[in-house]
Amino acid sequence: MPGVPSSRACDACRKQRKRAKSDYLRNGYQCDLSKPSCSRCSRLRIVCIGSGQQRYKFKEDARSFHALARPEADPEWKHPHWLRTETITTQMVQISRIRSNEKTLLANALIEKLTPSEDLRYQLAWTFGDLLAHIPRRIGSNQALDASVAALIAAHSHFSTPLDCSATYKSLVTYSHALKALRACLDNPVTALESNTVCAVMLLLICQSFNGPHQGMWTGSTGHGQGAAQILKARGHYDTRDEFERILFRTLSTAVLFEALVNPSISFSPEEWKTIVGNELVSTNHPGGRMIQCLSYIPSIMQRVRVAIEERNSLNDLVAETRIQYRIAKTTLVALQGLLYADPDQINAWTPATASSKLIHAHYQRLYSTGLTITIVLNCILKAISGSDGDLVVESTHFCKDVLLLAEAAAIYRPLGSSYMIVCLVAAWCNTSDEGSKANVEDMLCEYWSAFVGQDTQVPRKELERTSQLLSSLQLQKG
Repeated sequence: MPGVPSSRACDACRKQRKRAKSDYLRNGYQCDLSKPSCSRCSRLRIVCIGSGQQRYKFKEDARSFHALARPEADPEWKHPHWLRTETITTQMVQISRIRSNEKTLLANALIEKLTPSEDLRYQLAWTFGDLLAHIPRRIGSNQALDASVAALIAAHSHFSTPLDCSATYKSLVTYSHALKALRACLDNPVTALESNTVCAVMLLLICQSFNGPHQGMWTGSTGHGQGAAQILKARGHYDTRDEFERILFRTLSTAVLFEALVNPSISFSPEEWKTIVGNELVSTNHPGGRMIQCLSYIPSIMQRVRVAIEERNSLNDLVAETRIQYRIAKTTLVALQGLLYADPDQINAWTPATASSKLIHAHYQRLYSTGLTITIVLNCILKAISGSDGDLVVESTHFCKDVLLLAEAAAIYRPLGSSYMIVCLVAAWCNTSDEGSKANVEDMLCEYWSAFVGQDTQVPRKELERTSQLLSSLQLQKG
């Protein structure tokens, strides 16, 4: 805040925007700096205060604000979140220059949580960075978003305490406050469908996974995913020019797609699914994008299968459609596997040169796990609707072995850094019919689940069985 010399005119002339003696010759109405009273004040017979006294203005240095307001001007901002270490660090330094108030303290607390590190066990930036990296500069624009950020910070703080991951009083109180703020925004037709309000919903979904209760987290019985689906359906559009909106709706729609696999209450028409996951949101130039597009077909296929069984219609067309997506998924999975086991020097086309080989490998572990999950689900559905097929059974056994190997390799990143493996293990358990493989998967799932919950616990067997039924012929025949 440097001092800048200001006018030496008296207070009365300054108030009237009259310049000082240097301009006096050009017209007779400016302050002539005379003491004890300037000629203008004497003529108007008013009290003259401060004539001839030097004053200074103090101005904020706006450079850090400019950089903060337009992070996309930095080429590094375009890199994937899991490699955006320099960008997040830079943003933290820029925000810390702002004088402290309630909003900036909240932004600084979030940025501290996003501090990059190669220790991925509790890294928010690793798991949700593409979305979270855009939020600090939006704090203060939406009460639901602000409250949700506070809830996320409190929830992650207790979750990242290895000795006790149980929810604390503070985390539950801030979560409750965030729910109330979200309810108020949803009741307001102006703010209900704002991107910031939708983002608050996504943050509360993350908080729920940290705070518990953990029952029903993968079977859709918590209700949060269903609420997010209703918001997506009501919104129905997004601004393709807004990077934040693209990332937000891609993240939220992917979460809704996965929950739709095990939650029949989430119901969209095929056209609505295409609107939610379109070419603008998910790029097919990368294998990961092609996998998400395969996923977008699955809920619609499952809904139409149930209708066809109820109405006793032929399933031949649906079997053929599912086989097409299954072939695409298998081909894409081979590409992802190649990236996972390739030399880092061979995959620089997808990653910036500054990324470490450890982060690159961890990233492709996550992509391969997601691809395995989607391919396994398609395999399970095909076995349910196409009758006996020996090739599908053999492939399901192969997928199960791959999941176990991947889970062993990713265990070093538990609990948060490899939380994606929980859904993959659940899918493998549901799809395999071999009791030995099922037992091995359940043991591994128990290790992951205990690490995430924060205490030794058994995997909820009823939820596994319910998920298996939703993906099996028994549940589809019931409709």
